Amino acid sequence: MFCALMRRCLIQLERHAIKSFGVWMNSEMAPIVTDHEYQAAIENAQARAKAFWPRIASDLGLAAEGARFRQLLVNSRYQHVRSVQEVTTATGQRYVLRAVFDDTTAARQIRVLDRHQQAALDLQSVCGVSSPDVLWRDQDSAVVLMDFVQGESAYRELAMTEYGFGDRAEVLRRIGCAVAELHRVSDAGDMQFWPKPFLKQISARAETVRAGKFQVLKPKRYLGLCALLHREARRARKQTFRGALEHGDLHLRNILMCDSEVSFIDYSNHDGIFPQRDIADIWLSNCPDHLAAEGRTPGFGGVARADWAAFEEGYGAELTTDPIFRFFFTWRLFKLWSALGRKRSEPRQRTQDVAAAAEHVLEQLLAAEG
Repeated sequence: MFCALMRRCLIQLERHAIKSFGVWMNSEMAPIVTDHEYQAAIENAQARAKAFWPRIASDLGLAAEGARFRQLLVNSRYQHVRSVQEVTTATGQRYVLRAVFDDTTAARQIRVLDRHQQAALDLQSVCGVSSPDVLWRDQDSAVVLMDFVQGESAYRELAMTEYGFGDRAEVLRRIGCAVAELHRVSDAGDMQFWPKPFLKQISARAETVRAGKFQVLKPKRYLGLCALLHREARRARKQTFRGALEHGDLHLRNILMCDSEVSFIDYSNHDGIFPQRDIADIWLSNCPDHLAAEGRTPGFGGVARADWAAFEEGYGAELTTDPIFRFFFTWRLFKLWSALGRKRSEPRQRTQDVAAAAEHVLEQLLAAEG
């Protein structure tokens, strides 16, 4: 009973965190509609998704009548164009209806769904690792019906270990092993790393900061991060690595876990081939949530040394000594810090927390550089 209560509490905290993060991100953008208009757009997206159900049910031989719909968590940045709903039929079958109504990214969304379908197919031969099967797709839009995946998010599973439920190291080993399998079945062959496209972006952004055309928190520290990226790029340049199609948004809420399986959802890539970037996302997408807590010895980038050891054991590689991974971890910090540049004059608490964590990670990276 206590475990169930704790899970419910964590669910509420997670929902609040997702909502707060979405508000933080939205606050960085100039509002273009009223709150009423935005809420109307959210309700419209949900209604448009539900409108597909009769056709889906007919095509799949399911009972359309009596189905129940439950809205699942969606980052508030996308609620006006994205709907994810659990569908429970009158006979108790459960599915996930996912729809994206964004004309500006429609072609990309369809390619991402192709990527998801291929990953689901490739993972069928892997015991204990999966992506939900796509059971139905609309021919002209990014609307799909998928299998419902049992389990909790990896984010929540890891949080539960803080209260004595489960072994943190074992959870991280399982995640690392599953990510390794995803990258293995998405293999793109041996490649050499050429950082020039990334360095052009870094140099251009640094120039706008120096010219006062792009505002960032602590600009001198930010420029120090840009300089570090150039040094990491030199160390990684021409290094050979095994390419793999990335997941593209591999944070721990997009990994679902139960006792027997680890599943990947919400792909956001169809052509990127740097698996190191996926792994950097795991640790920094929800920064500072996965940095070393008090009482744990920090390792590379401020992540607990024991967490790195467990994840690397599962993944089967020493990531933190790999120059290419170190570059992409630093690159992910650069992207995070750059997003902070769209702050308001009086930052929200979340902005302050992320900014402090970003600076801490930079300090750890500089220390590791020696």
